[in-house]
Amino acid sequence: MISFLESLVVMGFVFIVVFAVLAVGKKFFASVTVYEYERGVKFKHGAFQEIIGSGKHKYSPASTEIMVFDMRPTILQLNGQELLTADQLSVKISVAVKYQITDPQILISEYEDYEEHVYMNVQLKLRDVVSSLQLDDLLWKRNEVNDSLQQLLVENTFAGLSILSVDIKDIMLSAELKKAFLEVIKAKKEAQSSLERARGEAATLRSLANTAKMLENNPELAKLRLLNTIENSKGNTFVVDMANSTHSIKEQSNE
Repeated sequence: MISFLESLVVMGFVFIVVFAVLAVGKKFFASVTVYEYERGVKFKHGAFQEIIGSGKHKYSPASTEIMVFDMRPTILQLNGQELLTADQLSVKISVAVKYQITDPQILISEYEDYEEHVYMNVQLKLRDVVSSLQLDDLLWKRNEVNDSLQQLLVENTFAGLSILSVDIKDIMLSAELKKAFLEVIKAKKEAQSSLERARGEAATLRSLANTAKMLENNPELAKLRLLNTIENSKGNTFVVDMANSTHSIKEQSNE
């Protein structure tokens, strides 16, 4: 009859054997799950073999490597990039670039780190665009700046990548520059307001001049105006000097 101690020894031996088999199996056999929005790049003995789609794939890690890439659009954020405009003013700009992998095999072949490559190129192209613009254009023509930056990135032709959109999120000015810029805007608005007042006064004067000329050329209009004034006035007494050709009117209050 096998003793309890012998049973423990047998169980321990079985456990060691099972563990060894699993370790060996893990070394020679592995699996990877590729989701619907991913693609896998399969290499065998260091050479590209194929692009694999979604599903669970078994392979031998001793001779094969599978690298999985997310094919969904990705947004790259660049925050607080300090740059100089064409008029030598310092600004901080945050930009978001949306891109998508189109060919994962090319990414592996062309770049050691494609994300770092994209980041550095966006930095350089953003600097080129900002340095070619005055601060006013940078602030008021943001859509055109976005288009210019996107065009430069597309022309750069990232192998295996597609630039989908570029969006400048924030343009931050220093406290002194912001104060000076606000004063300029205030001065422009005040000048515009003064111009509008002057235009209104000029229009009023033109209207009065036209009315005076019309009354001078048409005396009957003056009589009609007199009658209209008397008709629309209530609670007042009017004394009309008929001897005066200009029909002067003296208005007296009944109060």
